[in-house]
Amino acid sequence: MGDDSLYSTEDRIFLSRRNNRRAALASPSRMSWLWTVGGGLVGSIVLLWVMVQMGQASPNAKGRPALPQQDSLTQPSGTQQAALGDDRRSAAEQNGESSTPADKEIQGPALEVPREVLAMLDQRKRSLDRREEAVRQSEERLLALRAEVDKLLAQNEAMAKRIETAVAKEEQRAAGQKTAQAKALLEKERLALEQKAQLAKMYETMPPEDAAARLERMPERTAIQILRLVKTKTAGAILAQVKPERAAKLTEQLLAQTP
Repeated sequence: MGDDSLYSTEDRIFLSRRNNRRAALASPSRMSWLWTVGGGLVGSIVLLWVMVQMGQASPNAKGRPALPQQDSLTQPSGTQQAALGDDRRSAAEQNGESSTPADKEIQGPALEVPREVLAMLDQRKRSLDRREEAVRQSEERLLALRAEVDKLLAQNEAMAKRIETAVAKEEQRAAGQKTAQAKALLEKERLALEQKAQLAKMYETMPPEDAAARLERMPERTAIQILRLVKTKTAGAILAQVKPERAAKLTEQLLAQTP
């Protein structure tokens, strides 16, 4: 009671009120701090989980699975959700980060995949169109070359036929010329034989003295030909009328030219 005796009743009431006021002021600030820390932890966990789920779903945006729904028992109330949102925003601001850029950065590649695919398909289509055009032009050139080759072949075939016809005509003409020449030669030989026959007949009917006189004036070659044409008996009678020296020479040449 030593201390209590120092204060009066009014003093003790005043001190009790002051202590109660301090306790009342300290309790809300402590609760607010606890809510801030708890909300920040919960917000960080939720944000990390969302980032992991979106990172797994980014390779295939179309096949992205739906987020699991929370149970109604574990779902916070409206006030708690607002508090969690405030705590999440405050924690993000304290860490110097924002959820919006992260969401854009995570969703960026998933949105770019269709554009890249469309660009690749468009480029592939243009490449196929160019190849198709090149093939079409090559086919047209080949058709033109084929037509030109066919035309040249037709021209060569026509020229070959003309050459063959000309060769055949030339051969026929040459054959005709040879035939004509052969006929002319045969006719000439026939006339020569007829003349010789007539000449031989003339010398056979001529008196041996007249025939010998004619042979002496002829060249030896012509005299020998006449003696060959006439009969042997006539030739002997004519040589008997020729001078002995001349007759000897003609007889020697007749024997030398006899086969």
